[in-house]
Amino acid sequence: MSLGRKSNGEKLQELNTKISQLEARKERMLNRFKEQERKERTRRLIQVGAIFEKYFNIVGIEEAEKIAIGLNKTVKKHKDELMKINVKKSKQQNAIIFESQEESLIIPSERKSDYDATPNEE
Repeated sequence: MSLGRKSNGEKLQELNTKISQLEARKERMLNRFKEQERKERTRRLIQVGAIFEKYFNIVGIEEAEKIAIGLNKTVKKHKDELMKINVKKSKQQNAIIFESQEESLIIPSERKSDYDATPNEE
């Protein structure tokens, strides 16, 4: 055998080493991805909790749980309509402003909240 040539066993060993290195690299990348997803979820949970606390003036897990249970059916029933609210304009005008004028009112006029239940008039 010449000095420059590798045996099949050596080639196989090199490939196995490279496979192990790539598998370790893949595992590190997956772990970084999972860690990033966990951080994003944690941030999102904190933001949602802060919004919930702000708009319902709630502090404490037990209070939040009670309010969430109480609102569960209503929110599920009206979620599609609620998702059409223009948040920026609603905050500016302190009223519920929808993205389009065709949206039906969610809050009946006799039951006003901090927001005035009027459709968007541009």
